[in-house]
Amino acid sequence: MAADLIGRAITLNNRIALFHQSLANTLRIQGKLDECVSSCERAIALKPDYFHAHYNLAFALSGLGRLGDAVARFRRATALEPDFADAHHNLALALKDAGEVGDAAASFRRAIALKPDLAEAHCYLGAILMKQDELDQAATCFRRAIELRPDLADAHYNLALASAALGTPDQAVESYRRAIALKPDFADAHYNLGNILVRLGRVEEGEACLRRASELETGRAEIWFNLGVALAILGELDAARAAQLHAAELDPHAEEAIYALAGLQPMNDGSAEAEAAFAVVSRLADDLDQLAPDKRPPAMFAMAKALEDRGEFDRAFAFMAQANAVVRASLTVDIAAVERRFNTIAKAFDGPLLERLKDAGSADERPIFIFGMPRSGTTLIEQILSAHPAVKGAGELLNLSDAITAQSTPGRTTYEALAKTLNGADCRFIAQTYLDSLPPALRGQVRITDKGMANFEHLGLIHLCLPNARIIHCRRDPRDVCLSCYSRRFNNGQGYAYNLVELGRYWRARDRLMSHWRAVLPPGRVLEVSYEAVVEDPEAWSRRLIAHCGLEWDDACLRFHESRRPVNTASLAQVRRPIYASSVGRWRRFARHLGPLLQALGEPWADEGYAIVG
Repeated sequence: MAADLIGRAITLNNRIALFHQSLANTLRIQGKLDECVSSCERAIALKPDYFHAHYNLAFALSGLGRLGDAVARFRRATALEPDFADAHHNLALALKDAGEVGDAAASFRRAIALKPDLAEAHCYLGAILMKQDELDQAATCFRRAIELRPDLADAHYNLALASAALGTPDQAVESYRRAIALKPDFADAHYNLGNILVRLGRVEEGEACLRRASELETGRAEIWFNLGVALAILGELDAARAAQLHAAELDPHAEEAIYALAGLQPMNDGSAEAEAAFAVVSRLADDLDQLAPDKRPPAMFAMAKALEDRGEFDRAFAFMAQANAVVRASLTVDIAAVERRFNTIAKAFDGPLLERLKDAGSADERPIFIFGMPRSGTTLIEQILSAHPAVKGAGELLNLSDAITAQSTPGRTTYEALAKTLNGADCRFIAQTYLDSLPPALRGQVRITDKGMANFEHLGLIHLCLPNARIIHCRRDPRDVCLSCYSRRFNNGQGYAYNLVELGRYWRARDRLMSHWRAVLPPGRVLEVSYEAVVEDPEAWSRRLIAHCGLEWDDACLRFHESRRPVNTASLAQVRRPIYASSVGRWRRFARHLGPLLQALGEPWADEGYAIVG
C-alpha cells in the first residue's frame, strides 16, 4: 500500500528526491533490493548529497552481496554525517564482511567514541581483536558489551572464547552457560562448552553438551567427531564408533574422525560395522591428494591400522612409513640433545646427593607415580589400580613438572644447577606445591595415580621430595613398544616417535637413565612391571601392584575393564577389554621392515637376524 501511494506521488512529480528515497526505504523493508537500489540511485541523481539515500543504498547493496559497493556508499554516508554513530557501525560491519578488518576496527572505534553505549560495536570490535590475538583487549570489549547489554548472548559467547584462550577455562564455562541460558538453541555455545568440559575432565557433562549441539546442527561433522571422542573416553565404544562413522559419512574427508574410527573399530571380523569402517578409511586413503599435506598423516595411519587388521602387513607398513615421514618432516627433533639431557640428569642426581637429602621431603603417601615409554602398558596399570575403591586415577598430570619449575630461580634453571644447590627447604616446597595441586579425591580415596609422561626424568626428585610415594615403572619389549609408537600419531610431543632410528636411540637413552635410577635408589623403591608378565598372569601382578601401594586387595581390580572412569589416552579402547595377549610379539609381523629400529636398539634386541633387513 505504501509503495503504491509513493509511486503515485512520483508519477505526479518524479523530480522530488524525497519521494524516491521513501519508495526505496519501503522496497528495502519488503526485501525488493534490486528495486531499492534503483530508487536510491534516482534520489541521489536528484540530490547528490542526500545522506539517507546513500545510507539506504549501502544497506541494499550489502544485502545483495555487493560488499565493495556497499562499503563505498557507507563511506559516503559517514562523510555526509560524520557524527552519526550508527553509520560508522554499519560501515564497520560491511568492512568486516569484506575482510577489511583493520578498517573495520577503526570504524567500530569511531562508532563507540560517538556512542559509548553501543553494545554491539564493543562486541564486534572484541571479535576482531580476538582474531588479532589481542586477547586481553578483546575480553575487555566483551565485558563492556555485557555491562551495556546483559542479554547479548553473543557477547557472553565471545567472552567465553577469550577466557578459554587466556587460560581461564572455568570462566569460559560460566560464560558459555550464560550464553546458552539467553539463547538455548545456540549450537556453537553447546559445542564449545562440551569441548572445554571434556578437556577439564568433566566428560559426562561435556558429552551431554556435544550431544545437544549435534541435535541442533545435525550436519556438522566436527560436532559428531568430538561427541565420538567424549563417548570413547567414557567407554561407550559402540556409540563412539557410530558417531565417528556418522562424521565420516557427513564429510568423507574428515581425517580426524576416520583416524579415530580406525582406532575404535576392528576391521577383520566380517561384520557390517567393520566393512563400513573399512570402506570409509579406504575411500579417504584413495583421496589423499585432495587433502592438505598436514591432513594426510591421520588418513595414512588409519589405513595402516585397517590393513594390519586384515593381515596385509607389507601394505600396512608402507602407509605407516609414509605417514611418519610426513609428520617427521614438519618437526625439529634433536635426539642427541635428548641423550645429553638424560646423561646430565644421571650425573646431577647421584648417590651422595640422594643420601644427603634422604630425610628432607614430605611424608605424604598419596601419590602413585606410573611411568614408562608410551604404549608400554601404563594406562592398563593405572586402570587396574584405579579400579580399587581407595585409588583415584588422575591420568597424565603435569603437576610435578610445574612444581619443579615453580622452585626454579635465576641461576637454577637447569637440572644440574638445581641439583647442586638443592636443600631440604626446596624438597619440602616442591612436595607441597605438587600435593596442593592434585585434583580432589572422593571420600575413601587415599591414593592418587600420576601418569605424567616426563616423571621418569624426575625420579631423583620424587624420591627426595616424596619418599613415601609409590613408584611403578612399566616395561615392554622395546620392539613392540617402539612399533606401537610408530604406528600412531601423537597429539603433542614424542617427536622422536616418527623415525625408526630416533625411536631406537630414544629408547636406549631412556633405558640408560632407568639403569642409573636402579643403581642409586634403594632396592624396591621402584616396582618394575613387565607388560608381558601382566598379560601372562594378570591376577598375580594385580595383587602385587596393590600390595606395593600399601592397600588391601579388592576383587574389583580384576574387573578393571568394567570401570566407568574416563580414560583419555591412546589405549582408551584396549583398557575397556579384559587383558589379551594379541599385542605381544606384534613387531614380528613387520620384522623385515624394522632393520633401522633394531640396529638402533642394539643388543640383545637385534640378535635375531632382522637388523640387516629394511
